[in-house]
Amino acid sequence: MDRRKFLQGLAAGAGAAFLAPRLSSSGLLRPSAALAQPPMLPPASAPVPVPGSDVTMFRGNPAHTFYGTGPIREQLQILWTFQMGNFTSPISGKVWSGTGWTGTAVAVGDWLYVGSQDSWFYALDRNTGALRWKYKAGAMFKGSCAYFAGRVFAGCVDDHIYCFHAKTGQVLWTYNTGTDCDSSPTIYKGRLYIAGESGFVHCFRPDTGALIWRTFVDGKEGPGGSNGAETTPAIADDRVYVANFTGFLFCLRADNGALIWKAKTGDDTDASPTVAGGLVFAAAEQLSPYLFAFDVKTGAERWRFGGSFTRGFWATPAVVGNRVFIGAENGRMYCLDALTGKQLWEYTAGDSIWSSPAIVDNRVIFGSYDSHVHMVAADTGKFISKIQLKGRVLSSPCIVGGKIYIGTAEGMYYCLG
Repeated sequence: MDRRKFLQGLAAGAGAAFLAPRLSSSGLLRPSAALAQPPMLPPASAPVPVPGSDVTMFRGNPAHTFYGTGPIREQLQILWTFQMGNFTSPISGKVWSGTGWTGTAVAVGDWLYVGSQDSWFYALDRNTGALRWKYKAGAMFKGSCAYFAGRVFAGCVDDHIYCFHAKTGQVLWTYNTGTDCDSSPTIYKGRLYIAGESGFVHCFRPDTGALIWRTFVDGKEGPGGSNGAETTPAIADDRVYVANFTGFLFCLRADNGALIWKAKTGDDTDASPTVAGGLVFAAAEQLSPYLFAFDVKTGAERWRFGGSFTRGFWATPAVVGNRVFIGAENGRMYCLDALTGKQLWEYTAGDSIWSSPAIVDNRVIFGSYDSHVHMVAADTGKFISKIQLKGRVLSSPCIVGGKIYIGTAEGMYYCLG
């Protein structure tokens, strides 16, 4: 049986398992149209984000440069846990659990939203970990979600993009991308942007799900489950940056998706770009194991860092001031000069680092395949502390008010503080 048809069938039959009623659904491709009016205001009962504090999308803002708020304790302890389930792939038979490599939570008020590889999407009480609602999809939620105007948006490996009512979990709209959607949504100027293994970058109205534009960036040469454009779009100054499996970084116009430039990274670039200081930073995997800095205006390469010793990059770089932080497959966290790419320090964890680092209170906080969350000094790389969790820590931390929310590949979700 065709894989997509099989998963779509699962998605169609998933309704009986979710806790909130489904209002509407559409897998049809809508015609491009101008954004006629701003998205709806949040319902009165919806969680209201706190500007400058809450984390409403992957890496906190469209440029991927907001990493959370403190104060951060030096010695972390577990404040609460939430147990997720398992999902067995009907294609490979592999059992998936916990949060995926890009599965960072979103925190709005006292609500926490996170998708799981067990095929459920969860809304939790941020203070206690108590379940508020959950929704069962046809396959894994591997990426991060985003919050906007009383709604939560998430892509799923069952090929769909979902829009949930933030307070009730009702499905307000869906969109069928045609293949795995493990990119994460970015909200910019009232529009929703997301890529996926279809090889398209999409721009939607978040209130209705109406498609404004879509642009093909290819990357379809790769095997199913790992091709197309899996990055989370980074957006700044009306430009959208997204990379693909083939090893190219694209710069598109945010208003209509037209290509401005593209630059070569040389291999599958699943790590999401970061935009800061007139540069866009992008990192590629093992066949071109470098972190690149490109000029945002022209796409010209300014510098690159790495080589075979890194074994490639899966983590998204963090940029704070004139420093760039990124973890590598070789288990090392690197701090570089953002203008030159010169290495300033490195720290060695016990295994590979796919978790994207968060920098709060001069502390670099990240997970590792070694089952620990590590904390080191941002200025020197000096070890501060680490805490062991149950399972590999692939996903990235969401940090609000000094509390760190992060999951593992064994199905346990944690609040640390």
